[in-house]
Amino acid sequence: MRRIILFTFILLSWTPLAHAVADAATSGAQAPMDPQSATSNDPALSQEAIDRELDKFRRTEVSLHRALRIAEKIHPGSKTADISFEGGLDAPVYKVRTLQSGRIWELDIDGTTARVRNSVLFSTVQGLSESDRDSLTALTTVQLKMSDAIRIAERSAAGKAISGGLMNKDGKLAYVIVVVCGNDLKQVTLEPSLPRSR
Repeated sequence: MRRIILFTFILLSWTPLAHAVADAATSGAQAPMDPQSATSNDPALSQEAIDRELDKFRRTEVSLHRALRIAEKIHPGSKTADISFEGGLDAPVYKVRTLQSGRIWELDIDGTTARVRNSVLFSTVQGLSESDRDSLTALTTVQLKMSDAIRIAERSAAGKAISGGLMNKDGKLAYVIVVVCGNDLKQVTLEPSLPRSR
């Protein structure tokens, strides 16, 4: 189970809003690629690599919350759509994608120094698929922010969040948060309510 959740987490961090993979993982169905074979064929996904990544995360000085706050301050008024920890580099970083005025920014926040290593325009909302556009449009209207969803997930799973992403699950907007609990990973899905139209 641990590998399936981490595999989902890794895939979520590679795409802006990876619907199919996240849907398969949250519904308990098999992801498009078999995680067991992925870990044996890809050394980056071996159990040893997973353990190293989690160990680096546990020793990282900057929290996911702090990285999120830093990213949102860089582009005032932005909202976080996706955040993930990457410990495979020389220095650990948080990859953060924020939405501001129809633009999606991708930032690298250093996990040791809290400095912004990179901030680039990842895409515009118009450049995304229709379902991704709908999800990001909904992100601007929901009251629950990613930071709140992360706090709720950490309390619920009694651990420390390593990633969080926005996805469209069965036509509903959902935050998917992956939490490190001891030696395990837990996935928490939260569906924020949308404002009612009059």
